[in-house]
Amino acid sequence: MSRLGYFFSKIHSAWSNGTLLTRVGRFLSILFNRPFEVLIGYLRLSKMDRAINVRDGFVDHRSRKEHHHSDPQHLRRIIAAYKAAKQVQLQGKSPFRVGGLWNEWIYINYKKLIPALENEDISELSKLYENLFREQFSIGTGGYDNYLRYHTPLGGLYIKYVWCSYRDKLLKLDFDLQNISFPLIGNPVGVMLNGSIIPIETLRHAYHALEMRDLLRDVPDSVIVEIGAGLGDQAYQTMRLAGQFSKYVIFDIPEVATISAYFLLSAFPEKRIRLYGEGPVSTASSEDYDMAVFPHFAISQLPALSVDLFYNSCSFSEMDSASSMEYLSIIERACRKYFLHDNHDMVLEFKEADGSISVNVIGSKLIPNSALFKRVFKKPRVHGLPEDRSFIQFEYLYQRI
Repeated sequence: MSRLGYFFSKIHSAWSNGTLLTRVGRFLSILFNRPFEVLIGYLRLSKMDRAINVRDGFVDHRSRKEHHHSDPQHLRRIIAAYKAAKQVQLQGKSPFRVGGLWNEWIYINYKKLIPALENEDISELSKLYENLFREQFSIGTGGYDNYLRYHTPLGGLYIKYVWCSYRDKLLKLDFDLQNISFPLIGNPVGVMLNGSIIPIETLRHAYHALEMRDLLRDVPDSVIVEIGAGLGDQAYQTMRLAGQFSKYVIFDIPEVATISAYFLLSAFPEKRIRLYGEGPVSTASSEDYDMAVFPHFAISQLPALSVDLFYNSCSFSEMDSASSMEYLSIIERACRKYFLHDNHDMVLEFKEADGSISVNVIGSKLIPNSALFKRVFKKPRVHGLPEDRSFIQFEYLYQRI
């Protein structure tokens, strides 16, 4: 689908679910405010930063010898896990429905990926995943978003401004930028550094990887669960930069889980990675895997007090309230140490497929039971995009008492 076609699909969807006026208002706010912030931010950069070559990070990299080619065996595993997840999901017994924002995004953005998965088309899947940063289905996962932004007026200045802003926040932690890297998987987009293309979101993920490392430094064989991992780069950076963890487990809706499964299987050929249907949904130390990618509804199978740290970035506030609160109840039961999340405080209404209206839960209301958890901090979100300025967004850390 062309960018123009995507734009009209969004308009039609917003009209259908009754959110058109709200979205037009936000779009106009971004349209008028973002250019000023980008220009001012760019002009405040040092001469060296303004000279950063962004163009080389956005050319097509598939001709480079380091470009990762899909492993057909990995694709067959991904197809099998996806079909197993959809079979359970379609039974309709899960309290987790795919509603809210993601119901719309799956409908609009996955029109090429879903048929390829259902038809077990290895050739088409290879083509799509090997170009995932420039394919529409990766929007909202840390992929297609910045490819779109680059191809807008002031796009190059936008990338320089935000990339340098995220980099500087990482440098404040005395982080050595020589330690950051990103694999040439999915035809990535970003800024060239240390011979690698470093996407904007990778800098944010490295920051949170260090945060998790410090929280769990003295916890042996620790287990992290991420809810809504998108591309899977947070998992990648965490295991690279702070690899003392025993297990890193992802739960995501089946369509998006195929993306993180592809990325992590490609990025970590040496690690034992379990997909849905290949073994129990368990975090026990006896389980023979290092990382796992499971569908969102399988999180209900986690045993009590089996996870050291739960992490979520942004997606709880994109869900309907029933789903968010169900996740919260599972976190209260399964978390033995920390719950770390950042979510915005904008109230959103969604018209669901059955005609009902659902409302999200804002970040400041995602509070675990005070008899079980204490809040360690609430602080303004460290990372934010120019278009996010209309959101009130905080980062929260809760610790089990």
